[in-house]
Amino acid sequence: MYKRRVRGWSQHIDFMLLDNLCAFASLLIAFLLVEKEGVLVSRFFWRIALETILVNLVVMIVLDTYHSVLHHTPWDEMIRLLAQTGYLILILLVFQLLDQTAESNLSKIALCAVPLYVLSCYIVRQTYKSFLKKKHHILNRHSMLIALEAPQIPTVIPRILRSNYGAYRFIGLAIMGTDPSEEQARQVLRPLRDQYPEVVTIPIVATADTLEQYLTNNWVDEVYLDVSPKADLPVELINNLMRMGITIHTALTNLDDIESRHKNVEWICGHLTITTSLGYITGRDVFLKRLMDIIGGLVGSLITMILIPPVGLAIWLSDPGPIFFTQTRIGENGKKFQMYKFRSMYMDAEARKKQIAQNSGQEDHLMFKLEHDPRIIGQKELPDGRWKKGVGGWIRDLSLDEFPQFFNVLKGDMSLVGTRPPTVDEWQRYEPFHRARMSTRPGITGLWQVSGRSKIRDFDTVVRLDREYIENWSLKQDIHILFKTVWVVLTRRGAM
Repeated sequence: MYKRRVRGWSQHIDFMLLDNLCAFASLLIAFLLVEKEGVLVSRFFWRIALETILVNLVVMIVLDTYHSVLHHTPWDEMIRLLAQTGYLILILLVFQLLDQTAESNLSKIALCAVPLYVLSCYIVRQTYKSFLKKKHHILNRHSMLIALEAPQIPTVIPRILRSNYGAYRFIGLAIMGTDPSEEQARQVLRPLRDQYPEVVTIPIVATADTLEQYLTNNWVDEVYLDVSPKADLPVELINNLMRMGITIHTALTNLDDIESRHKNVEWICGHLTITTSLGYITGRDVFLKRLMDIIGGLVGSLITMILIPPVGLAIWLSDPGPIFFTQTRIGENGKKFQMYKFRSMYMDAEARKKQIAQNSGQEDHLMFKLEHDPRIIGQKELPDGRWKKGVGGWIRDLSLDEFPQFFNVLKGDMSLVGTRPPTVDEWQRYEPFHRARMSTRPGITGLWQVSGRSKIRDFDTVVRLDREYIENWSLKQDIHILFKTVWVVLTRRGAM
């Protein structure tokens, strides 16, 4: 019976256990060096140890620290470990700042424990990875036969060998096709031997006509079948091999030309399908992203409530009227919603937009941006040609106008990180490929904002950045964008 391999963070329980053992040992040594005695009966030690282990587990899962862990280079492993340790320290520091009963010796303990943890964890990871690779190589019980056509060898064989890492022992090749040529296959294999010495140990053992007989007389655990896109799928052969108890992996090479990086096999409406999409997110990541949105939304909404009196008063004194600006925007997959902002423009701004766009030559632009917009409250041109900045300009420079969008985040219309939601008139003029940027929930900030913000005027560049964000989405990337956003706002980079 085929045992499907575990995917996701749960397949790295062993690494996570070793990691936390290193964390516990480092804390214990640090406490012994600083406190000298009574450590094991100290409630403070056990509380700090428990907090560290639990937070470390969360950080490892969220950052997906061990993704493709056996492929990590020593340098890449160190970078990942330092990033994980940095987030761990940051979260624990917040806990201690909130704890009024924190011990005075904690800073000394941390200075001792952190280097110990980084050093011990790095050594343990590298040692354990070496052990796993050696174990897989020596004790591997999974034998695999590769079945493909001769012209596919130069592309398929290197890909398989690069991705194996000891998971399988390849016992031979079967040359498929209506007119299989073993001699042609040997000629194609020869140039690969210099780069992939393993090729020498993979003999040609059968053709399409003799494969079933070979598998009857020789023990094979699994078969990797790679059929040319132009050839028919050998359904009868697959069924016969399956009845023999052999597991068959059929490569879907006819889908290689599809641009999407994300292809998943799913049961949809009673049919087995290949699902392709621009981006991909797991149920776990959906939960974590929404949890981060709720926490961030609550904090942001609280700050917004604090900002309402001073910002609202400044707006009303400069231009009497509502302090909030509400506008219909387009959200995920074309869904309309009302987006909230602090009003930074005069009351007639929307009515004047069309005329100003025509005067500036932007009437056909899919994204309206003007360096000196006369609709902004208090902004006007001086006799010497310079522009005077008013209340509205300062609100926009400091991104204060964006804070009411935290209410949209709590409602679920928006996310902390995503793509910027377009107006209805912009959306209606989108080309088909522009709509890709709205295949995810819009955000208060995103890759475009931290890559240049208002300095980026070319809409195709915005679409490219948004698509890059969607295709490569990860919770780690969202956290990175959030931290970078804080820096961009504080330094007012790209503000307009």
